[in-house]
Amino acid sequence: MSITASDFVPIFSPAVAAEFVGTFLLQFLSGAASANAADNGIAVAALGTGLAMAMLVLSSVHISGGHLNPAITAGYMVTKANGFTIKEGISYILAQILAAVMGSFLLRMILPNEALFHPFVTLGALSDKHWGQVMLLEFLCTSMVVLVFFAVITDKRRSMAGSAGPLAVGFAYAVGTFAEGPLTGASMNPARTLGPAVAFGHLAHILEYVFATTLAGIAAALAYRGLLGLEEAEEGGSAPPTPIRAVAGQQKYV
Repeated sequence: MSITASDFVPIFSPAVAAEFVGTFLLQFLSGAASANAADNGIAVAALGTGLAMAMLVLSSVHISGGHLNPAITAGYMVTKANGFTIKEGISYILAQILAAVMGSFLLRMILPNEALFHPFVTLGALSDKHWGQVMLLEFLCTSMVVLVFFAVITDKRRSMAGSAGPLAVGFAYAVGTFAEGPLTGASMNPARTLGPAVAFGHLAHILEYVFATTLAGIAAALAYRGLLGLEEAEEGGSAPPTPIRAVAGQQKYV
Protein backbone atom coordinates (compact mmCIF):
# COMPACT_ATOMS: atom_id res chain seq x y z
CA MET A 1 0.00 0.00 0.00
CA SER A 2 1.45 3.38 -1.05
CA ILE A 3 1.96 6.18 1.45
CA THR A 4 0.23 9.49 0.73
CA ALA A 5 0.32 12.93 2.33
CA SER A 6 -2.97 12.23 4.10
CA ASP A 7 -1.27 9.45 6.06
CA PHE A 8 0.67 12.12 7.98
CA VAL A 9 -2.38 14.16 8.99
CA PRO A 10 -3.19 13.47 12.66
CA ILE A 11 -6.67 12.35 13.67
CA PHE A 12 -8.65 12.51 16.88
CA SER A 13 -10.38 9.35 18.07
CA PRO A 14 -11.24 7.58 21.32
CA ALA A 15 -7.91 5.77 21.03
CA VAL A 16 -5.96 9.04 20.78
CA ALA A 17 -7.93 10.44 23.72
CA ALA A 18 -7.09 7.33 25.77
CA GLU A 19 -3.39 7.76 24.96
CA PHE A 20 -3.54 11.41 26.02
CA VAL A 21 -5.29 10.73 29.31
CA GLY A 22 -3.15 7.70 30.11
CA THR A 23 0.15 9.44 29.35
CA PHE A 24 -0.92 12.54 31.28
CA LEU A 25 -1.65 10.46 34.37
CA LEU A 26 1.51 8.41 33.89
CA GLN A 27 3.67 11.52 33.74
CA PHE A 28 1.99 13.02 36.78
CA LEU A 29 2.22 9.86 38.89
CA SER A 30 5.67 8.80 37.74
CA GLY A 31 7.02 12.32 38.19
CA ALA A 32 5.60 12.53 41.68
CA ALA A 33 7.13 9.19 42.58
CA SER A 34 10.50 10.32 41.22
CA ALA A 35 10.33 13.57 43.20
CA ASN A 36 9.63 11.60 46.38
CA ALA A 37 12.45 9.16 45.61
CA ALA A 38 15.05 11.85 46.30
CA ASP A 39 14.36 11.52 50.03
CA ASN A 40 12.89 8.01 50.18
CA GLY A 41 15.03 5.90 47.87
CA ILE A 42 14.93 4.47 44.36
CA ALA A 43 12.26 1.91 45.29
CA VAL A 44 9.69 4.71 45.48
CA ALA A 45 10.36 5.75 41.90
CA ALA A 46 10.57 2.17 40.61
CA LEU A 47 7.42 0.87 42.28
CA GLY A 48 5.50 4.10 41.72
CA THR A 49 6.27 4.10 38.01
CA GLY A 50 5.73 0.36 37.59
CA LEU A 51 2.41 0.26 39.40
CA ALA A 52 1.17 3.38 37.62
CA MET A 53 2.07 1.88 34.25
CA ALA A 54 0.39 -1.43 35.04
CA MET A 55 -2.79 0.34 36.18
CA LEU A 56 -2.94 2.68 33.19
CA VAL A 57 -2.13 0.06 30.54
CA LEU A 58 -4.82 -2.18 31.98
CA SER A 59 -7.26 0.73 31.87
CA SER A 60 -6.52 1.75 28.28
CA VAL A 61 -5.46 -1.41 26.45
CA HIS A 62 -8.99 -2.19 25.22
CA ILE A 63 -9.35 1.32 23.74
CA SER A 64 -5.95 2.25 22.32
CA GLY A 65 -3.67 -0.72 22.93
CA GLY A 66 -2.22 0.97 26.01
CA HIS A 67 1.03 2.28 24.49
CA LEU A 68 1.50 5.43 26.62
CA ASN A 69 5.03 5.62 25.21
CA PRO A 70 6.21 6.94 21.82
CA ALA A 71 8.90 4.24 21.73
CA ILE A 72 6.22 1.54 21.72
CA THR A 73 4.17 3.47 19.19
CA ALA A 74 7.22 3.83 16.92
CA GLY A 75 7.67 0.05 17.12
CA TYR A 76 4.07 -0.46 16.08
CA MET A 77 4.49 1.96 13.17
CA VAL A 78 7.53 0.27 11.64
CA THR A 79 6.16 -3.26 12.06
CA LYS A 80 2.52 -2.36 11.31
CA ALA A 81 1.66 -4.57 14.26
CA ASN A 82 -2.02 -5.46 14.47
CA GLY A 83 -2.70 -3.32 11.40
CA PHE A 84 -1.36 -0.16 13.03
CA THR A 85 -1.06 2.77 10.59
CA ILE A 86 1.24 5.77 10.23
CA LYS A 87 -1.71 8.11 10.76
CA GLU A 88 -2.55 6.43 14.05
CA GLY A 89 1.10 6.48 15.10
CA ILE A 90 1.55 10.20 14.47
CA SER A 91 -1.69 10.93 16.30
CA TYR A 92 -0.66 8.79 19.26
CA ILE A 93 2.81 10.35 19.53
CA LEU A 94 1.53 13.92 19.38
CA ALA A 95 -1.04 13.13 22.08
CA GLN A 96 1.57 11.40 24.26
CA ILE A 97 4.07 14.27 24.08
CA LEU A 98 1.44 16.95 24.71
CA ALA A 99 0.07 14.96 27.64
CA ALA A 100 3.54 14.50 29.15
CA VAL A 101 4.28 18.23 28.92
CA MET A 102 0.95 19.17 30.48
CA GLY A 103 1.29 16.57 33.24
CA SER A 104 4.78 17.86 34.05
CA PHE A 105 3.68 21.48 34.24
CA LEU A 106 0.75 20.55 36.49
CA LEU A 107 2.97 18.54 38.82
CA ARG A 108 5.53 21.33 38.98
CA MET A 109 2.79 23.79 39.98
CA ILE A 110 1.37 21.47 42.65
CA LEU A 111 4.54 20.28 44.39
CA PRO A 112 6.04 22.53 47.08
CA ASN A 113 9.38 24.18 46.36
CA GLU A 114 11.29 21.88 48.68
CA ALA A 115 10.00 18.86 46.73
CA LEU A 116 11.33 20.41 43.53
CA PHE A 117 14.88 20.70 44.85
CA HIS A 118 15.43 17.46 42.91
CA PRO A 119 13.40 17.98 39.69
CA PHE A 120 11.64 14.91 38.33
CA VAL A 121 13.58 15.12 35.07
CA THR A 122 15.18 12.02 33.58
CA LEU A 123 18.77 12.86 34.47
CA GLY A 124 21.20 10.78 36.48
CA ALA A 125 24.78 10.54 37.63
CA LEU A 126 26.07 9.76 34.12
CA SER A 127 24.02 12.30 32.18
CA ASP A 128 26.47 15.23 32.11
CA LYS A 129 29.71 13.52 31.09
CA HIS A 130 29.01 9.98 29.93
CA TRP A 131 26.41 10.32 27.18
CA GLY A 132 27.51 7.09 25.49
CA GLN A 133 26.80 5.01 28.59
CA VAL A 134 23.51 6.85 29.10
CA MET A 135 22.36 6.08 25.58
CA LEU A 136 23.37 2.43 25.89
CA LEU A 137 21.57 1.99 29.22
CA GLU A 138 18.45 3.70 27.91
CA PHE A 139 18.57 1.65 24.73
CA LEU A 140 18.84 -1.64 26.62
CA CYS A 141 16.18 -0.88 29.24
CA THR A 142 13.75 0.54 26.68
CA SER A 143 14.30 -2.48 24.46
CA MET A 144 13.41 -4.71 27.41
CA VAL A 145 10.19 -2.76 28.00
CA VAL A 146 9.16 -2.92 24.33
CA LEU A 147 9.95 -6.62 24.02
CA VAL A 148 7.84 -7.36 27.10
CA PHE A 149 5.02 -5.21 25.73
CA PHE A 150 5.03 -7.01 22.38
CA ALA A 151 5.17 -10.39 24.11
CA VAL A 152 2.26 -9.87 26.50
CA ILE A 153 0.09 -7.21 24.81
CA THR A 154 0.73 -7.23 21.06
CA ASP A 155 1.20 -10.95 20.42
CA LYS A 156 -2.17 -11.91 21.87
CA ARG A 157 -2.59 -15.10 19.87
CA ARG A 158 0.39 -16.74 21.56
CA SER A 159 0.72 -14.83 24.83
CA MET A 160 -0.08 -16.74 28.01
CA ALA A 161 -0.32 -13.54 30.08
CA GLY A 162 -3.99 -12.82 29.48
CA SER A 163 -5.29 -10.06 31.74
CA ALA A 164 -1.97 -10.07 33.60
CA GLY A 165 -0.18 -8.62 30.56
CA PRO A 166 -0.29 -5.02 31.84
CA LEU A 167 1.16 -6.18 35.15
CA ALA A 168 4.16 -7.63 33.29
CA VAL A 169 4.59 -4.30 31.50
CA GLY A 170 4.56 -2.52 34.87
CA PHE A 171 7.16 -4.96 36.20
CA ALA A 172 9.36 -4.17 33.18
CA TYR A 173 9.29 -0.44 33.94
CA ALA A 174 9.98 -1.09 37.61
CA VAL A 175 12.94 -3.37 36.87
CA GLY A 176 14.31 -0.85 34.37
CA THR A 177 14.08 1.92 36.97
CA PHE A 178 15.90 -0.19 39.55
CA ALA A 179 18.59 -1.00 36.97
CA GLU A 180 19.33 2.46 35.58
CA GLY A 181 17.47 4.99 37.72
CA PRO A 182 20.40 6.53 39.64
CA LEU A 183 22.57 6.52 36.52
CA THR A 184 20.27 7.96 33.85
CA GLY A 185 17.03 8.96 35.56
CA ALA A 186 15.25 5.96 34.00
CA SER A 187 13.39 7.39 31.03
CA MET A 188 12.52 4.36 28.82
CA ASN A 189 9.98 6.69 27.25
CA PRO A 190 10.65 9.74 25.03
CA ALA A 191 7.58 11.51 26.41
CA ARG A 192 8.78 10.87 29.98
CA THR A 193 11.95 12.81 29.07
CA LEU A 194 10.37 15.57 26.99
CA GLY A 195 7.64 16.50 29.48
CA PRO A 196 9.81 17.41 32.49
CA ALA A 197 12.57 18.81 30.26
CA VAL A 198 10.14 21.37 28.84
CA ALA A 199 8.52 22.08 32.22
CA PHE A 200 11.87 22.79 33.91
CA GLY A 201 13.74 24.16 30.89
CA HIS A 202 16.38 21.38 31.17
CA LEU A 203 16.89 20.77 27.46
CA ALA A 204 20.61 19.96 27.34
CA HIS A 205 20.42 16.18 27.00
CA ILE A 206 16.98 15.47 25.58
CA LEU A 207 18.22 14.48 22.12
CA GLU A 208 20.35 11.68 23.56
CA TYR A 209 17.42 10.27 25.53
CA VAL A 210 14.82 10.68 22.78
CA PHE A 211 17.10 9.13 20.15
CA ALA A 212 18.13 6.16 22.32
CA THR A 213 14.63 5.31 23.52
CA THR A 214 12.96 5.74 20.12
CA LEU A 215 15.64 3.70 18.37
CA ALA A 216 15.24 1.01 21.03
CA GLY A 217 11.50 0.87 20.43
CA ILE A 218 11.99 0.40 16.70
CA ALA A 219 14.81 -2.14 17.08
CA ALA A 220 12.98 -4.20 19.69
CA ALA A 221 9.79 -4.31 17.63
CA LEU A 222 11.68 -5.37 14.50
CA ALA A 223 13.58 -7.98 16.51
CA TYR A 224 10.36 -9.41 17.93
CA ARG A 225 8.76 -9.60 14.50
CA GLY A 226 11.85 -11.02 12.80
CA LEU A 227 13.14 -13.41 15.46
CA LEU A 228 10.05 -14.42 17.39
CA GLY A 229 7.53 -14.52 14.57
CA LEU A 230 4.96 -11.82 15.20
CA GLU A 231 3.85 -11.93 11.56
CA GLU A 232 3.33 -15.67 11.66
CA ALA A 233 1.33 -15.33 14.86
CA GLU A 234 -0.85 -12.65 13.29
CA GLU A 235 -1.46 -14.60 10.09
CA GLY A 236 -1.95 -18.02 11.61
CA GLY A 237 -3.69 -19.37 14.64
CA SER A 238 -7.33 -19.90 15.35
CA ALA A 239 -7.91 -17.48 18.20
CA PRO A 240 -10.95 -15.24 17.72
CA PRO A 241 -10.31 -11.59 16.82
CA THR A 242 -9.69 -9.29 19.77
CA PRO A 243 -10.66 -5.60 19.88
CA ILE A 244 -7.48 -3.62 20.51
CA ARG A 245 -8.26 -0.01 19.77
CA ALA A 246 -11.13 2.23 18.92
CA VAL A 247 -10.57 4.47 15.92
CA ALA A 248 -12.98 7.21 14.93
CA GLY A 249 -15.69 5.74 17.08
CA GLN A 250 -15.28 2.18 15.85
CA GLN A 251 -13.30 -0.72 17.24
CA LYS A 252 -10.62 -2.33 15.10
CA TYR A 253 -10.07 -6.06 15.33
CA VAL A 254 -7.05 -8.24 14.75
